[in-house]
Amino acid sequence: MTACIQSVTMFGSELWWKGDYVPGTIGRADEMQLLVNQQARATTGCFRTTNLGALSMESGLRAATTQLENRQRRFGLRLLSLPQGDQAREIVGAPTEIGRRLTNALAYAGRTETTVLLEEPETLDAELLQDEEAEAGAEAEKTRSGLTVFTDGSRLDDGAAGYAVVWKNGSTWKGIKTHMGYNQEAYVAECAALARTLESASKRNSIPERVTIFSDAQAAIGRMASDGPGPGQQYALQARKHIAALRRARPGIIMKSDGAQHTMESPATRRPTNGRKLRQRSQTPVVWNG
Repeated sequence: MTACIQSVTMFGSELWWKGDYVPGTIGRADEMQLLVNQQARATTGCFRTTNLGALSMESGLRAATTQLENRQRRFGLRLLSLPQGDQAREIVGAPTEIGRRLTNALAYAGRTETTVLLEEPETLDAELLQDEEAEAGAEAEKTRSGLTVFTDGSRLDDGAAGYAVVWKNGSTWKGIKTHMGYNQEAYVAECAALARTLESASKRNSIPERVTIFSDAQAAIGRMASDGPGPGQQYALQARKHIAALRRARPGIIMKSDGAQHTMESPATRRPTNGRKLRQRSQTPVVWNG
């Protein structure tokens, strides 16, 4: 889908994309979004009435506007990464239409996030697993040592996004919920939830011997394995920082992140910050820390 269809549809968008409400490209993102929605329904088998935020999360396909903005931003970053003196590098910041657009794309502080080009890419020092729904459900029910955490990110049709992180503390469940504002994708919220989990684990008074994270977002888990430019990069970099802190505090710590290929239910009531209840397998309440 992404390699064969989206790459052809968005070919050259780094040069012709001007923005949602700029003459010349008005309506182009909406046309492409219809295609993205069709792709998402085709890959997941969902109905046309399926919530678009849930559809985006399950399929791993990002919104058309986000992809267009990021393609242009990555193009600008590639140009800036060229050696000093290369004429192509001088396009960014040049007093031309394309030069101004690339400059604005790199400086835009709305839907896109700040990314960086690392001189030496860092590997993720943790094990990433992807199980079928039944296998992941069985793993989630197991009793294991250390800290076991369940994460979920979501987005409403009005653009409100947020995430929740829950874990069991004795016989009760505790959690953290965060509202991320508007105009962010569920994919980004899922990435933020994973980074926040590792941050919370690294700040505990007693570092656990093992950290296991369950998430239903394969795309977000896969993003944690890459620190390259693009959506979710800041959370991938944060994850590496928190993992390094955990390993310094407890060198022998075991860290795993497990993702199901379908929706995985948590053993506790899980509520994202937008208030939409997910399915629950237990009536045990969660004590929210914030």
